[in-house]
Amino acid sequence: MPKEHTEIAIVGGGPAGLATAYALEQAGHSVVVLEQGPIAAHVSQFPTFMKFFSTPDLLELGGFPLITTHEKPSRQEYLNYLRRFVLEKKLDVRTGKRVDGLEGEKGNFRLFGEDRCGEAFELGAAIVVLATGAFASPHLLGIPGETLPKVSHYYTELHPYFGSKVLIIGGRNSAAETALELWRGGVDVTICHRREDFGSLKYWVRPDIENRVANGEVKAYMSACVLEVKPGSVLLQAEGEEPKEIENDFVIALTGHGPDPEFLSKFGVQTRPDTGRPRFNPDTLETERPGLYMVGVMLQGDVSGEIFIENSRTHGDQICDHLVGSSNGNANGPIEKA
Repeated sequence: MPKEHTEIAIVGGGPAGLATAYALEQAGHSVVVLEQGPIAAHVSQFPTFMKFFSTPDLLELGGFPLITTHEKPSRQEYLNYLRRFVLEKKLDVRTGKRVDGLEGEKGNFRLFGEDRCGEAFELGAAIVVLATGAFASPHLLGIPGETLPKVSHYYTELHPYFGSKVLIIGGRNSAAETALELWRGGVDVTICHRREDFGSLKYWVRPDIENRVANGEVKAYMSACVLEVKPGSVLLQAEGEEPKEIENDFVIALTGHGPDPEFLSKFGVQTRPDTGRPRFNPDTLETERPGLYMVGVMLQGDVSGEIFIENSRTHGDQICDHLVGSSNGNANGPIEKA
């Protein structure tokens, strides 16, 4: 039996987890948030230049005001905001706590894992909420050379790439914005995208990247895929053409992310192999395991762009409503086989 207990434990300290913690505390529940890294670790990995597409009011948590210098908040402004939110709301957030699994049942769960020093810890909880996001689990390409040090599935800043040849894999906003940032910083940039065009992009990004490609300032291989990554080159193939090898120093594979099915299986949560979507009740956010809930972008599986901070910051309210209904004998309906 764990020495320490809480009513509700939340695994994950991103915006959805923090908003859920606050909503549950406001409803009178005692909550502990466990986070293996810093709070909002995925936001901290966003490009340093990034500005959110959303206005401040759509990113605010629990009515706590987000003050920005421009119309759209920057990455740094939002990280500052989240730190202030935790302090102002006096949330019990414990960083450096990696949760490895869950035992027990509703009312008597046991979470266990290791802290940043490698020491084992455990925490008892009546209810558990998973809010671990999907950013830590990139979609892998499954090609030779993907594990070379030159390959990254994240982009944070330009400086390490200055004076080099960079291949960006992907064609969504993150790929297009990264290509533009690198090109303006003196980097030789190539994009490889499996589709024939860039698809849906922010209205100010599309003409910019399309003009750079049309002028030959950013090289682009459309309807193409990378076959192999080598130490000094990459092998790619456009549809209907022979494979082509080009010189290359770095590869940034911005191919999206999804929840880690192996991690979720440790909690008894199953995912669909075709979409990566976990099984949960969309009305209550409870999984097939009674007392175990999920919030945030991890609910969307591999369907990129379906759930954002804007529409996940109220997930805690759904859990609050369900807990009240359960205590009155009015629990919501069956699990949707997502």
